[in-house]
Amino acid sequence: MDPEIQDPGNDPTNAGANKSAPPQSPWPLIRRILRLSYPYKRSIIAVFVLGAIVAVNRYLRAWLLQPLLDDALVPASAGAIEFADLMQVLSQVGILGGLTLIAQPASGLGRSYYASWITARVRQDIDIAVAHKFLNAPLRVFREVSSGDLLARSMADAQIACLAIQLVYKELILNLQVLLGGVTMMLFISWQLTLVSLIAVPPFSLVMSYFTSKLLAVVTRRQESQGDLSQRLIAILTGIKVIKAFGGEGVEQSAFNRESVKFFRRHMKVMLNGAIIKATGEAMYPTVGALVIGIGGWLVVQNMWGLTIGNLMAFALILVTIYKPISNLTRFFPRLFEHAGSAERLFTILDMEEEIADRPNARPMVGLSKSIRFNDVHFDYGKGAVLSGIDLEVEAGEVIAVVGRTGEGKSTLVDLVLRFHDPTRGSIEIDGVDLRDLKRSSFLDHVAVVTQDPFLFDETIIENIRYGRPDASDEEVHAAATAASAHDFISALPKGYETLAGEFGLRLSGGQRQRITIARAILANPAILVFDEATSALDAQTERAVQAAIEKMRGQRTVFLIAHRLSTIERADRIVVLDGGRVAETGDHASLLAHGGIYSEWVDVQGARAN
Repeated sequence: MDPEIQDPGNDPTNAGANKSAPPQSPWPLIRRILRLSYPYKRSIIAVFVLGAIVAVNRYLRAWLLQPLLDDALVPASAGAIEFADLMQVLSQVGILGGLTLIAQPASGLGRSYYASWITARVRQDIDIAVAHKFLNAPLRVFREVSSGDLLARSMADAQIACLAIQLVYKELILNLQVLLGGVTMMLFISWQLTLVSLIAVPPFSLVMSYFTSKLLAVVTRRQESQGDLSQRLIAILTGIKVIKAFGGEGVEQSAFNRESVKFFRRHMKVMLNGAIIKATGEAMYPTVGALVIGIGGWLVVQNMWGLTIGNLMAFALILVTIYKPISNLTRFFPRLFEHAGSAERLFTILDMEEEIADRPNARPMVGLSKSIRFNDVHFDYGKGAVLSGIDLEVEAGEVIAVVGRTGEGKSTLVDLVLRFHDPTRGSIEIDGVDLRDLKRSSFLDHVAVVTQDPFLFDETIIENIRYGRPDASDEEVHAAATAASAHDFISALPKGYETLAGEFGLRLSGGQRQRITIARAILANPAILVFDEATSALDAQTERAVQAAIEKMRGQRTVFLIAHRLSTIERADRIVVLDGGRVAETGDHASLLAHGGIYSEWVDVQGARAN
C-alpha cells in the first residue's frame, strides 16, 4: 500500500465519533491529496510539459500581432515598406501561426488524457486502501462509527476528493501556466503597464482568504450532514419491516426531512461563499482591464515608454487572454477547498489503526491440546468495565455455555477468545501460551464462529459453506451441511447447492441462513467453535439436530455456547454464569440448580416463560 495513503499514527475513531473541527488552512490537506498522485511522476511531467506547450501557443498568437501591425500593416498603410519585405513579414507570421494551429489541439489532447489517467489511478488506489482498512480495522471502529458515515466517506467523499486531483491536473496547472506565460509576455512588452495590471491583486487576495476560510468550515459541516442523510437511508432500508409493522413511516419521514433541510441549508452556504469569490473576481478584472487599456492608449498618443500601437494591441490581446485563466481560478479555488473538506473526512478512514498487531516474537499456533485459561481478565470499551477479574479455565474438548443477563459481557468474553480485542488487563492463555504471543492469522485458522445474525455472501450456497475452507470437496461440504441439518432443504432447492443465496442471503429464510452458517463453521474443522446465540432463529426440530451435531463434537472441539434457550445449554459440560462482568457461578446444569443461585432463578424464569 502507498505510504502516503496510510498513516497509522492517527486515530480516526475519535473523528468518526465526534464531529471534526475544520482545519485552519486547507493547504495541508491539498498537499496530502496531491501526494497520492506522486507515484505517477512520468504522467505528471507529461501534464506539465504539454501544458507549457498549450500556454506558449496561446500567447505566441497574441505576440504575433505586434510584428503584424508594427512591421507590416501600419508601414504598409503609410507606404513605408517594400512589397517584398511586407510579404516576408506576412509569411513568417503565417508560418508561426499555422504551427500553433497544429500544436495547440495535439498538446491539449495529450495533457487532458494524462490528467484523467492520474485521477483514475488515484481513485483506484483509494478504493483499494479503503477496502484494506475496512477489512483490517478493529471491530470497535465499526461499533463507534455509523455505517452511513463510513459509507459516505468511502464512496461520496472519495469521489469528491478525487475531483480535487482532477482539478489540479486538468485545470489548476494549465491555468497557472497560461497566467504565468501571459504575465511574462506582458512584462516583456511593457513592465510599467504590467505593474498597473497587478494593482488589484492585494485586495483580491484578502477577499479570497476571508471567504475561503468560511467556505472550508461550511463544506466540512455539509459533508457531515451528507453522512447523516446516508445513515438515515440505511436505517430505513435495513429496518423497513419494523418501521411498517409499528407504523413508523411518518416518524422516519419527518426525521429524514429534518436532516435533508439541514443538508440543504449547509449546501447553500457553500454555494453562497463560492459565488461571492467568483463575483469578486468577475467584478475586479474588467475594471482593471479598462483602466490598463485607457492608460496604454494615452501613453501611445504621448509617445511615452516606447509603446507602439502594435505593443498596445498585443498587450491588450494578452490581457484579454489571461482573463479566462483568472476567471477559472476564481471558480477553481472554492471548488478545490470544497473538495479538501471532503478529503479530510476520507483521510480519517485511511488513517484508521489496523487490526491488533502480532508481537515481534509471535509463534504460530499448532492446535489446542490442554486448555484455554483466563487469568484475571479485565476489559472495557472506554466507557466503563464490561468484564472484571475473569478467572476461568476451559479444558480442551469441553462444551462451555456462557449465560447471564443482557449486557453482562457474554459476547465480549468470546470476542476476547477470538481475539477480536485484547484484554485491557490480564491475559488469555492457549496451552499455557499468552494469546498475544501467537500469530493472529495462525490462531484464527483454528477457530470458527456462528453469530446470532447469519450473514451470507451473494454467491452460491456451496461457495458460502466453503468460505472457511475453499479446498473442501463436495462430499465434505455435504457432510457439514448434513451435520447442520441443512442438506435436505438445500437439495430440495431448484439448483441445489448451486442456488444463489442472494444479497445478505435474503433469498433464504432466517433459519435456513443460520443452518448454512453453522455448516460453514463445521466444515472449517476448528479446534475452537463459538456459537453466539446461533440457535435463536431455529425451530425446535432443527435446534435438536444442531444440538446433536454439537454433541458429536464433544471431546473433539472446544465449544463455547452463548444462548438464552435452556434446551441449548443444559447439556453443556459446564455452565458459566456472568453477573456484573464477573464469573458468579460455574458448574453443570444439575449442580447449579441444586445450588439455588442466579442460574436457578434464571431457569425458573425460563420455565415461567415456557408456560
